[in-house]
Amino acid sequence: MTLDNASNNDVIQNTLKSQLLLQNGLIYGGELFRVRCCAHILNLIVQEGLKVFGDALDQVRNNIKYVRGSESRMVKFKQCLEKFSDIDALSRLCFDVPTRWNSTYLMIKSALKYQRVFGNLHLVDESYKYFHTEEEWERAGKICKFLLPFYDITNLVSATSYPTSNLYFLQV
Repeated sequence: MTLDNASNNDVIQNTLKSQLLLQNGLIYGGELFRVRCCAHILNLIVQEGLKVFGDALDQVRNNIKYVRGSESRMVKFKQCLEKFSDIDALSRLCFDVPTRWNSTYLMIKSALKYQRVFGNLHLVDESYKYFHTEEEWERAGKICKFLLPFYDITNLVSATSYPTSNLYFLQV
């Protein structure tokens, strides 16, 4: 049985396990009955790791929040983007959901793509004040690199069309 760490899952798991033990329906005395959800465990690990990067993450989040905060700011961002012919303008800036670390990865990845646009945004938008230093962008790049394997593993083990438990240990 695979469940996350919610307390209501503990209750049902203990009840079911007790019933199955009474019927001698479990091998190894039920020691292997419950396996914690690997995607949930990965989430907990990454959430702890992201605390280390707090300021850099907040900077990226503030940049995206500012640009996506109004239509006029988006227009100015797109005006600035037009000056960079080598940047794919079809991608959009992703905003994260703090409880979903994989959305944080996608947010950083999208911001890094537009790093030069953010660096020049103040030229077309005098209200823009979320400047990143080169060091902060490097740090954001390191966060993205750190998160990529966790992102890949989570996508792999979160599949719904096939069993994934056999893949977990090899990936982790």
